Amino acid sequence: MADHKKISRRDLLKMMGGAAAAGAFSLAPMNLPNLNFNRRQTTTLQMLSHSSPQTESYRRAGEAFAAKTGISLNITEVPFNELQVKMMTELLAKTGKYDIIPITNAMLYPASQYLQDLTSLFTDDLKADLSPASIENATDLQGVLRGLPTLNSLPANFVRTDLLEKAGLSAPSTWDEYVEVTKALTIEASGDQPKIWGSLIEASSKAVQPAFKLVGWFYQAGGSLADANLKPTINSDANVEALQFVSDLINVHQVAPLESAEMIYEDVHNLFIQGRGGTAINWQYMVGMGNGDQSLVKDKFAVAPVPMGKEKGVVVDHWVLALPADSANQDAAREFASFVLEIDQQKDLLKSEGLVARYSAMDPNDPNVKAANPFIDAWVEELKWARPLPKWEKINDVMLRISVAMNTAVTLAATPKEALDDAQKEIETLLGM
Repeated sequence: MADHKKISRRDLLKMMGGAAAAGAFSLAPMNLPNLNFNRRQTTTLQMLSHSSPQTESYRRAGEAFAAKTGISLNITEVPFNELQVKMMTELLAKTGKYDIIPITNAMLYPASQYLQDLTSLFTDDLKADLSPASIENATDLQGVLRGLPTLNSLPANFVRTDLLEKAGLSAPSTWDEYVEVTKALTIEASGDQPKIWGSLIEASSKAVQPAFKLVGWFYQAGGSLADANLKPTINSDANVEALQFVSDLINVHQVAPLESAEMIYEDVHNLFIQGRGGTAINWQYMVGMGNGDQSLVKDKFAVAPVPMGKEKGVVVDHWVLALPADSANQDAAREFASFVLEIDQQKDLLKSEGLVARYSAMDPNDPNVKAANPFIDAWVEELKWARPLPKWEKINDVMLRISVAMNTAVTLAATPKEALDDAQKEIETLLGM
């Protein structure tokens, strides 16, 4: 199997736009715009966030920000699946309750008319240090910058190095190799050791996250979600092939549990750190959990780019800071948002999440970056060919419908083609096409 070469500093600079990016790579502090802070109405900013390692990083940033400015940060946490509903409830009611809300770019589109225009925060230095996809996903459907990117988010393939070594295998780089490896790493229970599944797959119909993983498989098969005119292509032959491949992992090759149909990313990370998975395609935050004190696989795993089918492909998503337009503390909130994008704060977020928005905070040649995420090379490699989702206002609803199709196929309630045909019709209706 092919080894994954480390990306060089030269390659990384090319990704960031050459000479302009090289200037950003100096790790100089971010040049902040002149803001008028005379309008501050309070000494405490209110943040709404979902419970996650990302939120803990914001908590630490809040403590540093308070020491610097005297303005503290209070965080209200909700589960991820409640974040958008809670945010929209407050925005529609114009309560002004929250000053800062970290959200995904998909949540940005329906909320954009209630959010501040953050164009002035995008200095030339900052723009040179972000991927084009980060900037694109921070804009609303009219092209206005409504979010400040803090985090690139894309899954990679976590693999058990101890099990691979014992089997005489290496991390898979193709679909055929993935089947071979996951079969070898599916190990029956013995003594006190419970069964180890070669592949941990999430396929719940009740969350959007399974669809993000599935769309990565779509891309690898040469498929897509939309054509050049944003018309849905959910039931293309390539997408059907990808869903069949995933279903076969569970039902034919039996390298993933039947319970996959009820699993989301939390189940994946729990099983992996409990030593129950040989591989797991999951988000970057799992690096910290895998190396945590409670992990049974500490120092026994590595991360490689996702395997390719006909093409290389993975979904890139972004987390952005959104600032409600009805906040009474807009200037202080903007100051905090810029503070979070400073290099030191981005590197702190890297420790929690394993990946961030600013390229200069995740240079693979920086030993501090390597210490925070020893596998940063895998994600930097993936960022070369990662693809964003279509900019549909109802993209979250689309993704949930794709999760339903995935669940329908892996439970054998319908064939992959039937499941995606149904999804195509419903998504066309949802998007008014």
